[in-house]
Amino acid sequence: MRDFNGKGTLDDRVNIVLGELALGIQWEKPSLILVIYRSEHIKNIVQVTLAKTLRDSGHIVLQYSVDKLHYDIPLDLLDHPKHQQAVFFVCGLRWGGGRGYSNSYRALNMHREYFIEGNIKAIFWLTAYEEKQLARFSPDFWAFRHKVVEFLDLPSIEGVKPLVSTKGSNNSLSTKKANDYQMRINTAERLRALGCIDESIQNFRNTLRKYPGETAINLKIAEIYLSMGRLSAAGRILKKANKGKTDAFCYSEELNHLNLVAKSMQPVCGGFSEQML
Repeated sequence: MRDFNGKGTLDDRVNIVLGELALGIQWEKPSLILVIYRSEHIKNIVQVTLAKTLRDSGHIVLQYSVDKLHYDIPLDLLDHPKHQQAVFFVCGLRWGGGRGYSNSYRALNMHREYFIEGNIKAIFWLTAYEEKQLARFSPDFWAFRHKVVEFLDLPSIEGVKPLVSTKGSNNSLSTKKANDYQMRINTAERLRALGCIDESIQNFRNTLRKYPGETAINLKIAEIYLSMGRLSAAGRILKKANKGKTDAFCYSEELNHLNLVAKSMQPVCGGFSEQML
């Protein structure tokens, strides 16, 4: 059950988050808020609004991004020298590594008392998938949190700029022209344009399962991971794409292009960042 299930205006829900943080700051108590979002575009809008309001009020805002080297969120936040003054924005729980990619969730469950010890104020940004994983691997922390607020809004498709892409669309690589196939691909592409990255990837994967001969779908998935700076995930997909390589020139050209992009990129680094917005 959500505390606030997406009803009310976006500004109303932003104020709910700010109000919860204000109580924690006023009474010097921890404040652990789970924000469930669907679109990266909406997440960015809400983050900018929250960060600006907090900074204008004299508070420090620190971003903490999870990766395989930075997954013990409670310990790392407690160890930060400004943990008493800062509001932490935590994201990327699914990138913590470990069995079932569960390291960050399990650390939250095991070390949740550190949040109380340090009076930590933190907003956890979760996709629907991360929310499910949190409930599964970190049930005690789930019960431990103070508030859950949904931002499942979608931006208008008109005028939305796609998230950073390595190249143009590779729709021309597809061979199937069945209406069902095209509808599935169009849905996945639309979700990507709306910033619903997890849903877009899942739609591409479901389409590939139904049409296993359409190996070019792997290139679309790899491109999304590269646009996110997730080189390990992209690398795994590109290996599959290489095994499914066809004689089509456009397929080889796009595969070679994505491999070159992957080699030229630096992976996203986890940990703390003050200049997040």
